[in-house]
Amino acid sequence: MRKWIVAGIGVVAAAVVAVWGVFYGIFPMVSDPGTITVERSIDRITRGQYLANNVMVCVDCHTVREVDLYSMPPARSLEFGGGLAFTREMGVPGNVVSPNISPGALREWSDGEVVRAIASGVSRDGRVLFPIMPYHAYGTLDREDIYAVVAYLRVIPPVNRPVAKSKVDFPMNLIMRTLPRDPSFHTRPHLRDPVAYGRYLATAAGCPDCHTRRDAQGRPSGPMLAGGQEFLYPERFLARSANITPDAETGIGNLTKEAFIARFKSRTDADYRQMAVARGRPQTLMPWWAYSGMTAEDLGAIYDYLRTVPAVKNKVVTFEPR
Repeated sequence: MRKWIVAGIGVVAAAVVAVWGVFYGIFPMVSDPGTITVERSIDRITRGQYLANNVMVCVDCHTVREVDLYSMPPARSLEFGGGLAFTREMGVPGNVVSPNISPGALREWSDGEVVRAIASGVSRDGRVLFPIMPYHAYGTLDREDIYAVVAYLRVIPPVNRPVAKSKVDFPMNLIMRTLPRDPSFHTRPHLRDPVAYGRYLATAAGCPDCHTRRDAQGRPSGPMLAGGQEFLYPERFLARSANITPDAETGIGNLTKEAFIARFKSRTDADYRQMAVARGRPQTLMPWWAYSGMTAEDLGAIYDYLRTVPAVKNKVVTFEPR
């Protein structure tokens, strides 16, 4: 009987290993990065600088934050050096650490590998990036905008700072391997169509990702853009994203375009770096310091788009001290 039990366990173990091997062989289902060479033109680098710092705000997640300053701006001299941790205590299934994306870490990467990481969520070594990285959205943007970000990342100062690798818990470590897809790039709409252009910018800026309540797998579990997504900093605060639908009572329905733009433009990046926040006082993860650098035209287009989404009555308490 013991021999049969041992044999049975061996068969089951072999089957598990085989299925695991097939699963890892199939997923992620993305193409090879190919031989892409991104030209470092001045116009492309300038566009990439604007996107990476003020729209897509790559610098926000890929830099450790000054948690005692309002809006938690990135630590100076460590921009794009990675190391920002999203932990189990925050509700993440594992310990996810943003990678260093400065030339200090990407110098061995090809341009195609960087494009694939941004737009498909697969690293140079085949690892799948945790979907807090919004590659699902970036893969729908204009190819030229992704190339612009790559060009800019190639010329920023290198941060020679090692960061820990992410460790994702089971079963999310398997689920996330099924998420990456090849990008489906779209041409950036023209400002002459402000709603379409605003929708494009809102996608690039991650508005739906943060302002829509989501489950542990990152799937929407609440009305689009109605807020309520929770961001917990243990022993500090619990923040929730605001309702930015055009509901007059609980959203932005009573906000004029001029007031909407002024809210973003009321302070500069430098201002936020001087605004100390004592524990227990209102704090936010909304990167006002970054979006303050967006142009008034782009902010106005986002407003025009938000006015077209369904209004949802959802009162949100955006801050609770811990």
